[in-house]
Amino acid sequence: MPNSSNVLLKDVLTDYTDHLQRRAISENTRKAFAGDIRIFIRDFGEDRPIYKVTGDQIRDWLARQERSQHASSPKSVERRLTSLKVFFDWAHTAGYLAINPADPIAYRPMLDPLPDYLTEPQTLAVVSAAQHVASGEKLEIRPLTAIMLVLETGMKKSEVLNLTLADLDRSNPESPAVWVRYKQRHLKFKNRSLAISKDCLRVIDEQITHFACIDRLFTCTGRNIEYLFNRRIAVLANIPSLTFEMLRWTSALVDYSSDDVNDDQMRHKYGLSPAGWLEMQAKLERIKN
Repeated sequence: MPNSSNVLLKDVLTDYTDHLQRRAISENTRKAFAGDIRIFIRDFGEDRPIYKVTGDQIRDWLARQERSQHASSPKSVERRLTSLKVFFDWAHTAGYLAINPADPIAYRPMLDPLPDYLTEPQTLAVVSAAQHVASGEKLEIRPLTAIMLVLETGMKKSEVLNLTLADLDRSNPESPAVWVRYKQRHLKFKNRSLAISKDCLRVIDEQITHFACIDRLFTCTGRNIEYLFNRRIAVLANIPSLTFEMLRWTSALVDYSSDDVNDDQMRHKYGLSPAGWLEMQAKLERIKN
């Protein structure tokens, strides 16, 4: 374990940069994390020992970031707090610190607007509306398929639209699943198998039959689906609008409020990096409170 009494911030930064290179994260995320920490260390003093950094100093630095002449956007300030939390969590785990000074620092509610999500009654109304549209004259089942998939799995819009028939796992008839797959090497950590209900698989099969799907489950664009969300489903459900992102956050809130899903399972299910999960968790906490 490193001796934190004589480890300088500049030396810890070197080790942290090497650590980021080994992490399965995107290059943009890697650069953002490292860049934020370089700015912090530049302002704090690269020749100062890491153990001298306190939570109050981190709060003061973030406050100066907001007040500076070249003030960062609220989103950037929140990201910098995330960067600091990830950095000091790593430093604590690696043995550079006995206590993580960034751990007790809470995200400020005003830094970033909360995402839109559906209440339980709204969710029931949306599903009912989609079922009504699916059984109508045109048998437009695609909105119902997309809605059930996202509510059950929490997938992103792009992940739903990229599903192929080969991604359907029917190996266990009592426990079907779908695979989310990424080709890019730095995004392989997002690859995952997600359980779906037998009802969801039945709706998927109805869509495959109706649209004679051969390879892709959805042959239309996301814009087409969200057009149907808002012109048909939202109107029938008596809500202002409906998007894939709203459905994903609704799914996340249900899971986060459940005692059956822990943090690691949440991070895996939603295909998030540790930093991405910290951001989602902060917003979910704010929604709950």
